[in-house]
Amino acid sequence: MTTKQSNFLILNAIYLICIVVTSVVSFTIFNNSVGSVAFWINLVASYAAITAIWIYVRYIMRNLEQVKRFVPGYTALGVVAVMYLLCVVFYSLFTSIAHLSLRLFTLAHIVTLALALVLCGIIMIYIRNMQRQEAGGQTKMVTLKLIEKALQQLHHTLGNPSTATVVEQRNDVKSLIELVRYSDPITPDSLTYNDHQILLDIELMNSELANQHASGEGVNSERLAGQLSQLKHRLTERNQQIIASKS
Repeated sequence: MTTKQSNFLILNAIYLICIVVTSVVSFTIFNNSVGSVAFWINLVASYAAITAIWIYVRYIMRNLEQVKRFVPGYTALGVVAVMYLLCVVFYSLFTSIAHLSLRLFTLAHIVTLALALVLCGIIMIYIRNMQRQEAGGQTKMVTLKLIEKALQQLHHTLGNPSTATVVEQRNDVKSLIELVRYSDPITPDSLTYNDHQILLDIELMNSELANQHASGEGVNSERLAGQLSQLKHRLTERNQQIIASKS
């Protein structure tokens, strides 16, 4: 048996013990109120609160790496679950006299449960938004890495420097690689399309050069120089727009 499985068994055992202890305490302390609606409302609410905490802890144990990335949100969920349990325990103190105002007792349980669910919903929306932002940021970083790799491939496709023109072109590509390497990897959504278009243009340049080498044609130096100059301008403009959007 793995350590993880044994931890789940321990958690399940603790959960069952809590349910049993809650039942014993409730039936012992409030034995005179067993037949009342307030008693069963409180007992069911206690079971629900304990079960919520049990589910929460199981989820944490199953998704520890994800929880580590969004600690504030998952901590808030735990706080809400514990606070709901504490409220239920507090309400149980009034079980024996709840018949004097059963509607108010029931309303207190309903409102508390509703607030707990609303808070959990808001926190879950926050966590989901953070997850989407993280996923989007990773995708954008991957795009920039792909641009860098495409430029490295372009540098390789140019071949060994045989003329001063090729040397100059390879140096231009090197400067573009450095420009990309030290660019901000987190692209605003408004500029994401631009990054993808830059990547496609570099891949097209690679394809054109490869075809020219394969057919034995000479490289169109003027066209390539113009493409590299335009590419540098677009990358520089991209970085300036990102800086401007964050200022």
